[in-house]
Amino acid sequence: MIVKKGLLLCCICFILCLFSCNHNNNADIQYVTTGAEIAKPVPTVCLYTLGNVSTNLREAMLDSLKAHYPKCKYVGNIALDKKALTTKRKDHVRYRADLLNEQLKAFKSDSTIVIGLTQADIGLDNFRNRPHSGIMGLASGIGTGVAVFSSYRPHGYGQLFCVMLHEIGHTQGLRHCPDTDCMMQNAKGGNPFAKTNSFCAKCKKFMKNRHWNL
Repeated sequence: MIVKKGLLLCCICFILCLFSCNHNNNADIQYVTTGAEIAKPVPTVCLYTLGNVSTNLREAMLDSLKAHYPKCKYVGNIALDKKALTTKRKDHVRYRADLLNEQLKAFKSDSTIVIGLTQADIGLDNFRNRPHSGIMGLASGIGTGVAVFSSYRPHGYGQLFCVMLHEIGHTQGLRHCPDTDCMMQNAKGGNPFAKTNSFCAKCKKFMKNRHWNL
């Protein structure tokens, strides 16, 4: 009986030791646990520039990101792919946002959100009942973690950052919001960021649950 108790105590001590070692090895990884949700690492927002982008613009957007999100970094510059040029505009150089997102997808991983910043004009073919339309930004899909945005149309860094947050909202899983005071509303060809620069309570809660300080 004494031998069995001794073996039991040894087993308990061994298990506690393993748990302690595993906990210490993962101390440098950020985890979040909400309710019964399994703990997941906080993804890193990776900012890429596409084509010629001024250092001031890049740093301003990166600083804005760092003020609102715990893990973000500038990774590097990617050349604009000539294959992404729209063939439906002969008078103006404009890149297809969907094809630029295809470029960015090559850098996506399970632990990252990949966003691309460009100063070039961007648009979509066969969009808004037109052969081609210019846009400010585009997520590759809801919850896909990839988006591109351009400084060509927004007025100033503030509006551009709102475009960035709007598209990042899509990459995180948000759809367009019916609240016309929310920056997640459907732009419908206009520029809602000229009149609103915040999320509604529902969308803000969604983003806060994904580590955004808004």
